[in-house]
Formats: sequence, C-alpha cells, structure tokens
Amino acid sequence: MFYIIIGLSASTIALGWLSLSLHDDKIIAEQALVQAINVNSDMQKSLKLRDLSCKQDAASVVEVEASKKDLQTKIEVVSDNIEKLRKPVAVKQENIKNENLKPNVLPDDGLLSDNIVSLLKQGYCTTYPTDSECISE
Repeated sequence: MFYIIIGLSASTIALGWLSLSLHDDKIIAEQALVQAINVNSDMQKSLKLRDLSCKQDAASVVEVEASKKDLQTKIEVVSDNIEKLRKPVAVKQENIKNENLKPNVLPDDGLLSDNIVSLLKQGYCTTYPTDSECISE
C-alpha cells in the first residue's frame, strides 16, 4: 500500500510538473503568435503604402510628361515665331547699313515693330494666361 501511495504521488508530481512545463510552452507560443500577427499586419500596411506610393509616382510621371510635352509645343511655337521675325530684321538691318545712318540712331524712332510687340505679348500670355491683358483676346 505504501508503494502504491508513493507511486501515485510520484506520478502526480511528474504529471503536475509536465503540465506546468507544457503550460509555460503554451504561453510562450501564444506570445510568439501575437507578435507574428502584429508583424504581419505591419507588413501588410507597409505593402499597401508602397503600392499607393507607386501608383502616385506613376500618376506624377504621367502629369510631368504631359506638362513637358505642352511646354515643348509652346517652346516650338515661340521658336517658330522668332525665326519668322529674324528674316525681316536681317533685311531691315541691311537697309539701315546701306543708308549710312548714325550709329546711335535707332530704326523706327526707337519703337518696337508690331511683329515684335505681338510676339512679346504672346509670350507673356503663354506664361500668365489669367492676366487681364491676355483675357481680352
């Protein structure tokens, strides 16, 4: 009978110790699971932010390319207008040289020609389209 009580006591103590050890392992595993869930949710948020950032970058690139093309067409128009104005100016300068004018006298009494005034106004209106000078057109 004594041996049975000692055997039952030893087995109860061993089962208690094993149960306590398994309970500690369960708590550690639960904490690791909670930490893994938190890291996973943080990574999902980071992935969503990265995806949104990439979409925003792509939209910005498209906008920049569109404005770049728009500016390029405006530059081409202004360059064409300047080229159109250069030819008459060269002819006018030859006429002035042939007339032997004084070097300090400006042609047209120092006034700008209508072509140059319209080119300057067009360039100004291209830069500031909401100005009152440009709205009346």
